[in-house]
Amino acid sequence: MGNDARERIIEACERVIARGGLRGFRMGDVAREAGVSIGLLSYHFGDRDGLLQAALDHVNESAARRAAAGAGGAATAGAGALPEGDASSAEDRLAALLCSEFGDEPQVRAGSTAWNELRAAAVFDEARAAAVARSTSDWQRAVRRLLAEAAPRTDPDEAALILTSLVEGLSGRWLTGQLTAEEAQRAVRAALRPLIAAGAPPGAETGSAASAAADPVPPATGPGRG
Repeated sequence: MGNDARERIIEACERVIARGGLRGFRMGDVAREAGVSIGLLSYHFGDRDGLLQAALDHVNESAARRAAAGAGGAATAGAGALPEGDASSAEDRLAALLCSEFGDEPQVRAGSTAWNELRAAAVFDEARAAAVARSTSDWQRAVRRLLAEAAPRTDPDEAALILTSLVEGLSGRWLTGQLTAEEAQRAVRAALRPLIAAGAPPGAETGSAASAAADPVPPATGPGRG
């Protein structure tokens, strides 16, 4: 019951931010959206900052769960992590984790919008910047772990930074209607292919070459970073 209420509150928080941004954000609006008392928000998250940090972490956790399901993982993923020892390849799991940031489901879009709104607010808010940095670091570490497994000859720190930054940029374009979720996912896979191919062990066969012809890079749809 407690975990269900917590999840409901966090998802309500994401939707409230996605509709109105942070400027008019109120804990009472989240309580009404979730159908719970405002005291329950304090019980689970302490204060506004605690709730917003939980919302950021939830975006990572939700993406990891979707990725685990998409890559065939049966285990429940933790904060930004995919289950190790999964039958699917590390390359497949990495692609699934990055591509899970985009989707047509309303809650996926709400979570991404909330993340982008909190990231934009972090430019002017030191406390928000620390929260975003923590969640981004968790996400980047998850990507780094899979890169180290899928492409051990590449620099996993540098490649993880490149890939997560790419996803953040594509997210802005997707949310503003410049790209569809499918186009964003295809762009991620196109960027991932050469990284995996260059960093794979000698003689290793990756799924990148086989998918290249069937998965072309989408054409540019507009200027700017989104």
